[in-house]
Amino acid sequence: MQNIKFDEQLFWQQFSHGVVRTQMGRLHYVSGGQGPTVLLLPGWPQSWYAWRYLMPALANSGKRVVALDLPGMGDSDHPTEGYDSTTIALILHSVIQSLASEEKDGIEIIAHDVGAWMGYALASDHPNCVKKLVLMDAAIPGLSTLPSGELTDEQVMRTWHFAFNRLSDLPEILLKDREEPFLRWLFSTKAEFGWMIDEKALAEYVRVNRLPGALRSALSYYKNAFSKQDMAINKLRSEKQLLMPVFAIGARYGVADLLYNTLSPMCADIRGEVIEGAGHYLPEESPEHLEAVLKEFQS
Repeated sequence: MQNIKFDEQLFWQQFSHGVVRTQMGRLHYVSGGQGPTVLLLPGWPQSWYAWRYLMPALANSGKRVVALDLPGMGDSDHPTEGYDSTTIALILHSVIQSLASEEKDGIEIIAHDVGAWMGYALASDHPNCVKKLVLMDAAIPGLSTLPSGELTDEQVMRTWHFAFNRLSDLPEILLKDREEPFLRWLFSTKAEFGWMIDEKALAEYVRVNRLPGALRSALSYYKNAFSKQDMAINKLRSEKQLLMPVFAIGARYGVADLLYNTLSPMCADIRGEVIEGAGHYLPEESPEHLEAVLKEFQS
């Protein structure tokens, strides 16, 4: 059980908002701390806020922490195009050049869910800017083996949105003005420690998903990631070995060891961890456990 608390007053004494301009508009981030940069990439349907429990621990360990809202998510701009993994990897590369240009050996990336898809693309396409790579609880489109045939109830709960989010128009029609009950159901269903995503966190995720263009842009990640073109690109990426240290973390009630098994053949130096008892939203459900295993990986 996780007992960590989020002290908002102390948090904002250590961290502050920032914006970096890119070819996909303004990207919002929250940063704090001094030392080597670690870039945190959240997943859908969340924002930088998903990392709030872990950020102080990383900063206190001697890191400069940058939690980024991906293009089209959170408080970043919501352009209509550009959500293929090649473009997003290029945008992330430009962010690193803007925010950590002095770190010639690259920076550490810690990414969850859709953020992990983009973190993998970044490390493959621009390996010189990634010093270490931590990917959490994600199935990599085109590479991970997803369940097929007769699905168990648990498999349906984990994967139904891969197809739903790719539909044209219907998700936006059904979710618009219903973001709060939808997100409440999603978090309560996929989380084991659902109380860690409290009412304040739910309100924040509802807010960013109600911004103009937010639903369309966030769902565009799924439309692009599972397209024939993007999955073929991931197949090509898998033929190149990742030379930086890689840490694949899964939740027992998430992807478990799927991510580690997916990445192992294409990594020169990889370790894996399954967080017992936890559901998909690891940065919020298991921050203390993550802090411990990340400290070991970073040393």
